Amino acid sequence: MPRQVRLISGESTGSFIGRLAALNGISPGELLGLVGDGTKAQPPQFTEVYLNAMALERLAVMTGRGREVLQRALPNLRDHHLLDESSGPVWRWPQWEAKGVFLVRACDLCAAAKRMASDVYVVSVTRWRVCARHGRWLDNLREAGVSWLPLREVPEVVEAHRQRVLLERRLGGGGRALFADALHIASFWWNIPALSPPVWFERRDRFRGPVGSDLRVAPLVCYPEVVHLAYVLAARERRRMRGTWSTETDKAWLRRVGDLLEEWQMPAALALVAVDIWRQRHSTPPPGTGATRPSQGRSRRLPVPLPHQDAPADTHLEHLACVPWRFGDEPPALDDTQVWSVAGQA
Repeated sequence: MPRQVRLISGESTGSFIGRLAALNGISPGELLGLVGDGTKAQPPQFTEVYLNAMALERLAVMTGRGREVLQRALPNLRDHHLLDESSGPVWRWPQWEAKGVFLVRACDLCAAAKRMASDVYVVSVTRWRVCARHGRWLDNLREAGVSWLPLREVPEVVEAHRQRVLLERRLGGGGRALFADALHIASFWWNIPALSPPVWFERRDRFRGPVGSDLRVAPLVCYPEVVHLAYVLAARERRRMRGTWSTETDKAWLRRVGDLLEEWQMPAALALVAVDIWRQRHSTPPPGTGATRPSQGRSRRLPVPLPHQDAPADTHLEHLACVPWRFGDEPPALDDTQVWSVAGQA
């Protein structure tokens, strides 16, 4: 192509194609027609385009960059995301499917600082992202045309994000899986307001002006407690996987979690239900003698704990979590076999 755009780490392929086409004065469909055979170009903010290996080679030539360079910058061009078709260069841009990823608008201040267009979309493992540099909460919910919320009134959310990044960087796949679990345990509490800590409502009230729906702000206001809980889960899992965990220590750990929930002014007896369900799912025997065991030290790598099988960095958290709850789900239905049922308290 006569004019080239800069690569942005984590950008979606569709967003990149759109920027490249606009800079050269053609439509995304026309550009993709040069890449290979496909269907119809879609708006890059809603879904993703996928290429096969031959189409990727053509795109690499058109951009003047090597295949490996494009794959490092654009996650959905990596080998495990390429289409299987091998009859020729092919691309597919499904209308409603993004294959297990979320597309979140990038921070426009970051884009402006790099002389990029503001409508850049990045691939995310959550429905939201945090720009710690500019204190913004970005998501894929285009409510009233707003794609970000300012975090200046909730600095603890920015700090929680830094701690989450540190957790996942140090622990690796185990850290990602346990953050996913903590987030979805918190969604159980969020979906039943009687279980939610008062600080979540207070944190929401700090925003001035409209913030959108409850579903939009739910993970935002929960974030600090979610990250704290993820560290608590990780401490348990390290000892369990090393084989230094017993029934008594497990009961003591659950009591300490209950104390933490009381500090957060939650009804601990009921809120512990979600933690106890998670604990039961994470009670399989530790790995055998020949298996890899986590090293001592809270900052060392933590293998992905059972029942999780794997925790790839590009798998969104709803697929990683081992518990079924999601933000916005209806509270659990009445179950006569469970004396802790909280139906009707929402």
